[in-house]
Amino acid sequence: MSQGDWQLAQGDALTRFLASAVKAERFAEFYTGETDDPAREVGPDAVSFCRHLFLQTYARRHVDPAQALPCREAVVGVDNTVAFSGFRPQAYHLQRWLRGDLFAPYRGIFTFRLATCGGVRIWNDGELLACFTPFTRNRLQHTDVQLALNAGRNSLLIHLDELFERETLFALQMIYLDEPTLGVALPEACPPIAPLAVCEPGQDHSARRLLTLMAQREYGPELDALLLRTLKCVSAREEGSVFALLALLSLWHRHRGEYFPGVLWRRVKSTVLGYRYWHDERGCDVMAFWGDENVLAFQTAQYLAGQLFPEALFIASGRRGQQQQRLALMRTADARALREQAEAYLTGAKA
Repeated sequence: MSQGDWQLAQGDALTRFLASAVKAERFAEFYTGETDDPAREVGPDAVSFCRHLFLQTYARRHVDPAQALPCREAVVGVDNTVAFSGFRPQAYHLQRWLRGDLFAPYRGIFTFRLATCGGVRIWNDGELLACFTPFTRNRLQHTDVQLALNAGRNSLLIHLDELFERETLFALQMIYLDEPTLGVALPEACPPIAPLAVCEPGQDHSARRLLTLMAQREYGPELDALLLRTLKCVSAREEGSVFALLALLSLWHRHRGEYFPGVLWRRVKSTVLGYRYWHDERGCDVMAFWGDENVLAFQTAQYLAGQLFPEALFIASGRRGQQQQRLALMRTADARALREQAEAYLTGAKA
């Protein structure tokens, strides 16, 4: 149709687009920075140190529409929302580009209520019409924008981006507020439209499998591969990696490396000493330091690591192992329970 394949009336949401592939880049992978403020609020709704850094460096940067990725995948939103949400165990900057055509009955200003988890920029035939970059994690923020449209076809280009921290909502809403009906079309032929899927977090059981094989005395190449995967997870400080770290500490105490190549085993120690044991230590990651299970895991790991390496220097905190062990005891509400938990990991009663 010359005036679009779908109609957009007042109160309707614009949800049909051609979407690009995702562009995903690790954020602040090698950033060390200063020690985080120990007084800063910590919890699932608090603004992380990682996001503070992102807001300072990325949020209001210039985005060049000439660098847009090809848009070939037809997508349609659900419940008035186009979403590319998902899970990342590390800090990732994700970007998507969308294209869609609007047909206006005349040249003028047309109002939309724009909402985003992340940031959004909109161009019409190369002219920037709107830029809204709140980047409030997992909370839709709203603003009304006036889009200048020409009579007939208007080729919209939309840029979306967000910093992913664990489970992250990455979404766009465009609710049309004016009265003249607009036409909507996709800019080129495309495959059938399908609803967007939400990615679920995955779980890596390498560390648990590693300890199981060691207990069964099943030594071989699989064991080396499992240790390497566990080391990578912990070294990258992935979300949930503290439980893999506890497995490494148990492994170090019980096996002392006799079944592994020397270079691989030495990485266990360097990984333990390089880890971030609490939110007030240096680092820029998306690990969750709250919740009873996580808090106990971090305290146990700090206690055990300090016990196993009492004279070694822990890089993220600048403390010696003995200091780390004492600090873990000071932080816990139940020192006896912490010692029992640590002993269970060392003896293999807990893995």
